[in-house]
Amino acid sequence: MSNLQIGLIHATLNSIDPLISAFEKNFPQVDTINYLDEGLLIELNRQCQLTENLIDRISYLLQKAIDTGVDGILLSCSSYSPAITELRARFPEVPVENVDDEMILEALNKGKKIGVVATVAAAGPTTQKTLLEKAKQINKNVEVFVAVSTEAFDALSEKDYDRHDILIAQMVHKLLKESEIDVVILAQLSMARALSSLQHLAIPVLTSPEISSKAIVDRVLEKG
Repeated sequence: MSNLQIGLIHATLNSIDPLISAFEKNFPQVDTINYLDEGLLIELNRQCQLTENLIDRISYLLQKAIDTGVDGILLSCSSYSPAITELRARFPEVPVENVDDEMILEALNKGKKIGVVATVAAAGPTTQKTLLEKAKQINKNVEVFVAVSTEAFDALSEKDYDRHDILIAQMVHKLLKESEIDVVILAQLSMARALSSLQHLAIPVLTSPEISSKAIVDRVLEKG
């Protein structure tokens, strides 16, 4: 494992530290290389849909990672997860994983009423749609409840970490008041830092850094 290189594709600076921390904690021998285009998220929020032009734009980052010689690629932006099938077809040379697939499967294993909390407008509906699609594939009936606060993302970008965490906690508690939820998903990597303020909850709260880092390393090792 000491020679593995994983390319990390980012659409925001806020996703870099949580993912790097997960790799350093669980896979210190793996080298990570970061590729960032913050315009990917800005343009997606502007257009409110994942266009072919945006897929081409993120593909440019994947190609840079391929050219560097990485062994696997992890997409850190959940809003781009719906493009994973096309991206895998474009870049069959290495395993390509998105940040939330394994987390979603784990959530489906833990309950039928799933809360999704997001701080990017596109991430909430995207995660909800993916949950419902995956549930249908395994013939499981689920209910998905979504809460989004773009104000929390703004707070994180302004380094107002306490406010970011408070706003996320408020969304989670609001969902719990409204429904008997079995498990909560924090939809984006950048939200992982808020987990410490939710550890008192009686239900699981899932975040993607450790789950997704393990997933891409496992895929690379499986490929050999």
